[in-house]
Amino acid sequence: MAPTHPLTGHAMAGLRGLLLCAALLGFVCLGAPGLAVEVKVPVEPLSTPAGKSAELTCSYSTSVGDNFALEWSFVQPGKPVSAAHPILYFTNGHLYPTGSKAKRASLLQNPPTRGVATLKLTDVQPSDTGTYLCQVNNPPDFYTNGLGLINLTVLDEVSGQLILTNLSLTYSGTYRCVATNQMGSASCELTLSVTDPSKGRVAGALIGVLLVVLLLSVAAFCLLRFQKERRKRPKETYGGSDIREDALAPGISGQSSVRADSSKGFLERPPSASSATTTKSKLPMLV
Repeated sequence: MAPTHPLTGHAMAGLRGLLLCAALLGFVCLGAPGLAVEVKVPVEPLSTPAGKSAELTCSYSTSVGDNFALEWSFVQPGKPVSAAHPILYFTNGHLYPTGSKAKRASLLQNPPTRGVATLKLTDVQPSDTGTYLCQVNNPPDFYTNGLGLINLTVLDEVSGQLILTNLSLTYSGTYRCVATNQMGSASCELTLSVTDPSKGRVAGALIGVLLVVLLLSVAAFCLLRFQKERRKRPKETYGGSDIREDALAPGISGQSSVRADSSKGFLERPPSASSATTTKSKLPMLV
């Protein structure tokens, strides 16, 4: 075995120390340039009814500088994150909405430079269901994950109805409807009262009788009123059997009149001119 030179052992120990110092120096140098970027989002999925507004909470911690940038993007269910489509950008102090959701998307805090990057989406539709990505970039602060994922489900409004046929008295009672989904549960009650059809027919017949009685009563009232008004009117015409005091006997002209002498009690007719002359000639003349 060849003898070992005493300087060789000291050289090896010094080399190992030099490598350790270099490693420590490199670690310190790599960690020194910036702070860590940390993004926080809800862990539980979100659910919102259709037509309502949804707030997708996102917060971050970093030292905001001139290179700060925020991006919200969306990916449909079942697709990879790499297929996400942008919703809006914030960079260089300006907000840039983009894509099909641009008119309905906004930031809860604008500018988002105080640690809040929450996205507000109005009038959500079933097509808005999917994964939303909140990503913060702030070079050189990018030594941790600056990405947060939020799953949103938009619930459709579904209606239902219960149809009952051949109703009978046994269907009368209280009916309760219960609906349950991710948002919770709700219920409503409805009271149904079924009447006997025979009672309906009897009621209809009774109403018909009452109407007939009413019509007859009105007709009788009108008739009695007419008779009463007729009795109050004076007689203006006479029948063939009626005898008037001023009537002319047959064969008597209009110039002759029959006078009733109340003192003698009989009817006296004035003599005509011819009869008066004849009578005068038969009487003796007195001087």
